[in-house]
Amino acid sequence: MAELPTAAAPSTKPEVARALAAIEASTLLAEADVAECLTAIGDLIRITGAPETIFDWVLHVLGRESLRQFAAQHHITLHESRATDEEQLPRAAVIWTAGGDGMAIIPQGQRPTTALLQLREEVALRAEELQRAADFQASLRDGHVETVGAWHARTSTAGR
Repeated sequence: MAELPTAAAPSTKPEVARALAAIEASTLLAEADVAECLTAIGDLIRITGAPETIFDWVLHVLGRESLRQFAAQHHITLHESRATDEEQLPRAAVIWTAGGDGMAIIPQGQRPTTALLQLREEVALRAEELQRAADFQASLRDGHVETVGAWHARTSTAGR
């Protein structure tokens, strides 16, 4: 079994000391499983002497997992764009089916935390659209005969 690399001596860099002190303080207030995770992160920082690199990696892993969970919760499949630089999407896009499922296309190389924020925006926009559609159908059931544009102009409180 291969052993993990270890530093010859603990790093004396101030950023390492600050990171380890912050982790140690956080473990005192955390649940046991979170404290164990924080301790493991501290061990990685001790080994590498590079807290920024370790924190970036941790944020990437946690962001990726959060993105997966959010997408699953909202029945969205995730796909990374394979477009060339000239054709690359500027942000995540979701294509919705009539049944409510979605397919998200994430720009290649986009950080998971950025994709998660954009996906949340897309889900919120979809919820607004569905509510507007339901309100319009209710208006028709109440006897109003008008186009969607006229209905929106009549019921919208926001100026155009």
